[in-house]
Amino acid sequence: MANSFKQMKNNGTLKRTDSGMFIKLADIHVQEGFNKRVDDERTQAADDDLFNHLSSGKPVPPLEVRPRDEGGVWIVEGHRRHRAYLRCRDAGKPVEWIAILPFTGSDVERIARIMNSNSQLALTPYEQSQVVKELSGFNLSPDEIAALVGKSRATVDKLLALTQANHDVQTLVKDGAVAVDAAVERVKEHGEQAGKVLAGDVEKAKAAGKKRVTKSFIAPKFSAPKSRKLVTLLAQAEVREIDGQTAYILPAGTQLDVLTILDEYRSTSGKENPDGSEI
Repeated sequence: MANSFKQMKNNGTLKRTDSGMFIKLADIHVQEGFNKRVDDERTQAADDDLFNHLSSGKPVPPLEVRPRDEGGVWIVEGHRRHRAYLRCRDAGKPVEWIAILPFTGSDVERIARIMNSNSQLALTPYEQSQVVKELSGFNLSPDEIAALVGKSRATVDKLLALTQANHDVQTLVKDGAVAVDAAVERVKEHGEQAGKVLAGDVEKAKAAGKKRVTKSFIAPKFSAPKSRKLVTLLAQAEVREIDGQTAYILPAGTQLDVLTILDEYRSTSGKENPDGSEI
């Protein structure tokens, strides 16, 4: 018989008070593979801060949980808080009954919860890509995924594209050396060789004092000064009607400058994001 919050209340696994619902730490379980967070230096530093916060007696939000058929509950949202509670217990702090909230959404909503929570360390772009990859397994459209996780369709498309890239490309994004935008752009341009190209980009970025490879680093945007120069040059042109079409006659000595600027624009304009963002 499936476990439920009602059963756990009746058998004493849960207790209710005026301040909420509580369960013993030993009855809280982590489902393998559910949490998409990478255990890196960033997460470890944030975990240390959370442990210090909790061990000093300061409050944290309740864990969101769902019933576990074998007994107790699975964590839906609050994995880092759970780890902090375990560290407090191991450090000899009085930890027993943990505040929880029932999660009653669907499987899809449960997976999306990790990305739209406001009480956790924000997921990295790589971690986000793993969430949208799992959501895509439910035959959801990119638009449906975007609505679930609170991201734009363009962002979801890029995250899904990353999940299809080779392992070396994903690893560079996972390690924080390359932005998703840059990785997806290189995959479009170089296919199977994208990882090698990006590795070279990483070295160039380091030499330039950059912390990571971004799309604007590998494909610089058309500069505002050159835009203004082009407008100034075109403003000097004489407008004529020739064979029923409008022609701009450039002053002597300006044609080469205009063509050079236009060539540069053509080489960069197709590589910019519609929303100007980078992830």
